[in-house]
Amino acid sequence: MSTAHTTLGLRERKKRRTRETIVAVATRLFVEQGYDATPIAQIADAAEVSPSTFFTYFSSKADVVFSLFDAVIDSADARLLGRPGDEPASDALVSWITDDLPEVEAPYAELLHESDALVASHPELQAQHRLRSARFEDVLAEAFARDLGEPADGVRARVLAAIAWRGMIDVWVAWRQTHASDEAEDLKELCAAKAEYVRRALEAGLQVVGSIPRPS
Repeated sequence: MSTAHTTLGLRERKKRRTRETIVAVATRLFVEQGYDATPIAQIADAAEVSPSTFFTYFSSKADVVFSLFDAVIDSADARLLGRPGDEPASDALVSWITDDLPEVEAPYAELLHESDALVASHPELQAQHRLRSARFEDVLAEAFARDLGEPADGVRARVLAAIAWRGMIDVWVAWRQTHASDEAEDLKELCAAKAEYVRRALEAGLQVVGSIPRPS
């Protein structure tokens, strides 16, 4: 490997560590003090970076809270919309949840554990969550639409997207109720449960969608 490639790799790893440190520190401060009561300057100081460095990675405190969700959306977009032409969207989605999602979530363990409570604590975060949920459903709908040969805003693609996204949420909620005392989530086990539920839900959903008439 050339020196240039080695240097680039080290630089990217340092940037990733800095980003992860900011997220972890901000999450801890948000939990301890509250979202509104935690200024960006304090986050930067606790993360041992300058405020300008904070803004290199995040444009706002809300972007820190949703850094995990944004990473999930980007990963799903790359996997589902970049899938081979002969791979069904449902298979690609289940594969993504099983194989890719645990690695995406792993650097955000503390944020993953606290995200629901953080979002529920502030109207701005609730609004941002709705926007990002819509973005994620858009990715799913576009993936299913390609299989259906229909527009992504069509009812059939949207039904399948809603089944998949709601299924992932429902498994997460049930998991948290069962594992409320766990200090950390077993991401591989959790994602395996999500994948299996989504697989079965989509099998049923595809049968239902098949009975929905195409627009004429």
